[in-house]
Amino acid sequence: MMDYPTPCTIGVGSNTADREERVNRAIEHVTHLLSKSSVSSVYESDAINGKDAPYLNAVIHGLSPVNSTALVKFLKEWEIEEGRQQDDVAHGQVSIDLDLVIFDSRILRPKDFERHYFNIGYRELLANGSFQDE
Repeated sequence: MMDYPTPCTIGVGSNTADREERVNRAIEHVTHLLSKSSVSSVYESDAINGKDAPYLNAVIHGLSPVNSTALVKFLKEWEIEEGRQQDDVAHGQVSIDLDLVIFDSRILRPKDFERHYFNIGYRELLANGSFQDE
């Protein structure tokens, strides 16, 4: 049985023309749910395929009051509210992407965990001591 709140780490990204607004709104939305949240700086990264518009990314770490299934549902509902479509990636424009990468010290998305766009913010949070209270 898992105790709540539970540590979690979420990757945020957008590569639309209004990406800065979208990333900042997503950060605000997610940090309202989490307690003791820390947010990396917002930074630019190249698209994985090397041809789509560059992304703005950030990483959020905090304590979730809900289980991983409910948290993913919360994140995906926000994506839809912000206009995310299933075929966004295929069209090269991602309005907002929120991924639960780590939950309760378990890496749920190993590919994201290894990617530079996640590691920049994750390492910044590590260096700032964001994970010390766990």
